[in-house]
Amino acid sequence: MATEGARVKLPIVLTNLAHYTAPLRRFGASSLGRMFVLAIGLAAMTAFTVSDLQKSADFWLSACLWCCLAYFAVEGYVRAQAAFQANKARSYLLSASGFVDLIAIFPVPIALAYGVAQPTAWLLASLWVLKLAQNSPGFAQLARVFVLEARPLASVLALFLIVLFLSSAAMHVLERDEQPAAFGSLPQALWWAVVTLTTTGYGDEVPRTHLGHLLGAVVMICGIATFGLWTGILATGFAAESRRRNFIQTWDLVSKVPFFQTLDPSAIAEITHMLRRLEVPARTAVIRRGRVGDCMYFIADGEVEVDVKPSPVRLETGSFFGELALLGDSVRSANVVTTQSSTLLILDLADFRTLTAHHPELARAIDAEGKRRVSENQRLRELQVQSGAAPSS
Repeated sequence: MATEGARVKLPIVLTNLAHYTAPLRRFGASSLGRMFVLAIGLAAMTAFTVSDLQKSADFWLSACLWCCLAYFAVEGYVRAQAAFQANKARSYLLSASGFVDLIAIFPVPIALAYGVAQPTAWLLASLWVLKLAQNSPGFAQLARVFVLEARPLASVLALFLIVLFLSSAAMHVLERDEQPAAFGSLPQALWWAVVTLTTTGYGDEVPRTHLGHLLGAVVMICGIATFGLWTGILATGFAAESRRRNFIQTWDLVSKVPFFQTLDPSAIAEITHMLRRLEVPARTAVIRRGRVGDCMYFIADGEVEVDVKPSPVRLETGSFFGELALLGDSVRSANVVTTQSSTLLILDLADFRTLTAHHPELARAIDAEGKRRVSENQRLRELQVQSGAAPSS
């Protein structure tokens, strides 16, 4: 009987354990949890290089580092298992994400197995910092910018190399007799050219002749111009890529709104440039009664609740609200709150007027829906008055 009781209690204990540890497991599987473990691991690795801390807290630092390594090993196993189940094992192993998972797990144990000292072996944990770039859309977008702008960037790199070698050769000729220890060979002059072109200016090698000073000034100006070109190319490319990505995402959302599905692609593209996307969490006020309205909203995904009497009205994906403030009185007449995480598309007043001028059919549809809602609200108020209830303001 005691054995049977133990068998009954064991599943209950496991169920309770799974229930109480669920928030911790969800946190560990989230991006925030990964960043937390990464920060703890890098801090422990840094502390491990301090001799005083290494002597006084060797056990705790080692335990912390091993726990972080175990976390990344479990994370890598989960990713690999998901890839194998989806028949994408080869693409995962050859991808940047798979490579980061491998170098986050194996270098430290391999180094320790070959007898490398712990302080040195744990320095390989610095590779964990590559987790910041793993599955990051920002880094993927930056990589795409480098690919798209490869030719302009290569042209600026060629300009940089031309200035680098010509200036180092010229400085070698001008300063080799005056400073043979600093500029007596071309490699030594190349070091000066790199430091000067990058505007770092260590000051360890400085020209003394007048022509050397003049050449140094020209090289510094060329360095500023070269890096300015690089910065401009990358900034312009990144901005263009961001606009393209946002346009594609907004186009996808706009095309799913039933209100716009009758339009041709050129009209949808025009509207896509006008609309602003807004991600709103659940139970968040979008519109407050009594505020002045200067925009209307389309629900691309999610649901909102309009607080009207006698009972609130819920609007789902494809609906729109806030148009009454643009059609007549600009004062909002109801509170609108999201019931779940929602994606809204915002149309400002100026763009609303442009849109309705270019697309009369949309203007008629919005106006008809606005009149219907005004009429329905008026009818509800009349029913409240007839039943003896005070009309809502």
